[in-house]
Amino acid sequence: MNMAAARIIAGGGIFILTVIVLAMLAFKPDLAESDLFKSLAQAIVIQGLIGLVMAFLYTGKNGGENEQ
Repeated sequence: MNMAAARIIAGGGIFILTVIVLAMLAFKPDLAESDLFKSLAQAIVIQGLIGLVMAFLYTGKNGGENEQ
């Protein structure tokens, strides 16, 4: 598997994980009262998405053109 495919899989995975967390909040709003769930959701959504964007910007310059 080349790095371009790995980036696509990682991007899709973090997107699905974010959707799952937000869906859990939509279907069970009392989870928003739990400090543990709030901390985990914040870590997944904010740090995961910002980290993924930064990783794409700084490591994906060539878009996988020179990779084998």
